[in-house]
Amino acid sequence: MNMEIKARDLITAGWHEGRRLGPALRRARDLESAGLDRAAVLAQLEQEWPKQLAVILPRHEPAPLAEAIEAETPEEATNVAAARARMTELLHVPVVKRGVIMPDACPSGGGRATIPVGGAIEVENAIIPGAHSADICCSMFATFFPANHPVGEIMDHLHKTTHFGPGGRPRGSQMTSPVLDEPVWDNPFLSGLRSRAQDFLGTQGDGNHFAYVGRIQFTEAQRAAIEAAGYTELSEWIVRRDGLFNVLVTHHGSRGLGADLYKRGQKVARQWCDENAKDIPDAAVWLPGDSPEGRDYWDALQYISRWTRENHAVLHGAVLRRLGQRALVQIGNEHNFVWKRGDAFFHGKGATPAWADAQGRPLLGLIPLNMAREILLVLGSNNHDYLSFAPHGAGRNLSRTAMLKPYKDADGEIDPARVQQTMAETTAGLDIRWFGGGADLSESPLAYKDATKVKAQITRFGLANVVGEIQPQGCIMAGEAPEPHWMRARREKRASHKEARREGAAEIATDVS
Repeated sequence: MNMEIKARDLITAGWHEGRRLGPALRRARDLESAGLDRAAVLAQLEQEWPKQLAVILPRHEPAPLAEAIEAETPEEATNVAAARARMTELLHVPVVKRGVIMPDACPSGGGRATIPVGGAIEVENAIIPGAHSADICCSMFATFFPANHPVGEIMDHLHKTTHFGPGGRPRGSQMTSPVLDEPVWDNPFLSGLRSRAQDFLGTQGDGNHFAYVGRIQFTEAQRAAIEAAGYTELSEWIVRRDGLFNVLVTHHGSRGLGADLYKRGQKVARQWCDENAKDIPDAAVWLPGDSPEGRDYWDALQYISRWTRENHAVLHGAVLRRLGQRALVQIGNEHNFVWKRGDAFFHGKGATPAWADAQGRPLLGLIPLNMAREILLVLGSNNHDYLSFAPHGAGRNLSRTAMLKPYKDADGEIDPARVQQTMAETTAGLDIRWFGGGADLSESPLAYKDATKVKAQITRFGLANVVGEIQPQGCIMAGEAPEPHWMRARREKRASHKEARREGAAEIATDVS
């Protein structure tokens, strides 16, 4: 009489010791109890639970890393070292073939193998949700229109049209678009999310997302470079408008819709790696690109790309209608996303695509620096040494918390008057507005790397060619919302108690002395 089949019997027969082993063992015992002999059980189990002869393990040595960045100060060196350490952890993941860090690289927090901001990787037949992050399709979008409106007028219409902050648009002010009616909602990664797509359409979020009004004057040399690259429509408008345009630029991603997709993708990727691999950090779990789950996730990502572009476009269209204008030229690019080139999936977490498009043209992209500096219009250099990416901005050398620390008093409070003074000094002459009402010093020019250095490194490493600079006129960001009355009262009460304890301690010290 055969003994009950055990886990070691399945391992000996070729099944590996992973999370799939328990369900396989339970099924084997069901078959055994149905009267099948040991050989028949294993044969049937092989059909239902195919053996996996090898467990996927991390690489012993990391994949190659290229660095298009130079540190010139101790602060910058610390920042680069931290970004390099995180990227090196990610490069131990077996599906990652190469990695690069851009001039704007900075650590993005999180645990082991979390891709840094300004990082990009080439991945073999796999999509890593953590490498595009929850802010899927964070992107730039620019509309060029006639330069015959004063900045204040444009900013007023922009402020009334856009929407920053958490959540979606309130009922009654929601926007609509045909993108909401695409037949995508049976995709398992998008199922049930149509209402989220509706709610968040026409919103920009918070953090470093912005709406920027600028002005550009193209030179003849820049027009000629744009023409030679194949962008004839923009070149023709430059001629017709004497090279001068107002430009509306927005920066934001897929909002709550993309965040929900990321959570679903991360969950399925974690399950797949638990069943097929060992020692893969949460930030690096993946879905095979040729698996049913991988194909569905890829399709969902493509929809998110279309939705996000429309998220920009509906805001731009609404502002232009208020101005009585139309778009002359519109361009845009993602910098938190996954792109398929050949058989590989290229992931960027804050990296601007700088390769050639399907027509052979170098990609035309937008690289912002900070609210008080120009936005660069660039043609990609397709530099294979750096995975054909360029930076997505100026990046940070310090976290928001660390940046704000010198501006806080002993009670940890930021002096509003000092914030106002700093903002006035760093954004002089510009129309800077905060949707929430209060200035956010962590998004001021002081919070970012030296823009001039970042520009210089784009040229030094041959990442892209600048063919225009959109000069700042005004900018709206989320900012700080007014403090609720109850919160202010609680904070003031705590401060009063703290001061009372200090005075009490001082009296005791005086008595003792």
